[in-house]
Amino acid sequence: MRPRPADDMTTSNRIPVLTPHGHLVLAPTDEARALPGNLQERLEAAFERGAGHGLLELGIREVGTTLPADFAYWREFAGRYVTLLCTSAQPDGGANPAPLSIIAAPPAETLAALASAAPPMPGGEYLNADVLAALWELTDAACRTERADAKQTLQEFLKGRNPAWHLVGRVHFNLAENRSDEQAPFAFIATYTTRLSAQSRAQHLPLACASTPARRTKRVCSRF
Repeated sequence: MRPRPADDMTTSNRIPVLTPHGHLVLAPTDEARALPGNLQERLEAAFERGAGHGLLELGIREVGTTLPADFAYWREFAGRYVTLLCTSAQPDGGANPAPLSIIAAPPAETLAALASAAPPMPGGEYLNADVLAALWELTDAACRTERADAKQTLQEFLKGRNPAWHLVGRVHFNLAENRSDEQAPFAFIATYTTRLSAQSRAQHLPLACASTPARRTKRVCSRF
């Protein structure tokens, strides 16, 4: 997905605000923010259904979109959820779908690090690991509701909202030069798409690294 051109922008006077009770809402502000296209309208409709639906809208549709820092933070948070959704074993949709699996929140220490990395935002003093865990659960519940309503497989659901996510969690075979063997100058390398970059590009690891213990992954696979 290419970034939207600068002239395809609108101004918004509603921004994400965290309340003292840890609720994420869109609230009026005196500072206008530039948002792409009809994003403000879509976010307002989504947040009217609840914070989980608003976060899902940001995370699933707006990867690769240039956003103000506060919107981008919540987009990246929700994008982590969508990444785990893509790499999870989920039942197919259809007329009589099986119950959809719950996507568990990251460990508390990971959420604490995310909270400490948040940019300045209204209500930022109320942001902590517990608040992020609760918002994660709301996002997961919203996703399961929307998927059940859509009656689609996971891949159909993702592709219909942003085709880039369709690549995550998949194995790819790539033709590569094999200079060490003159008899077989080319070889296939199997890679696994782990996530999308900030520019909405698929990020690959060698397939062997997908099951490498976390402490070894960086050492073994970082040069790929």
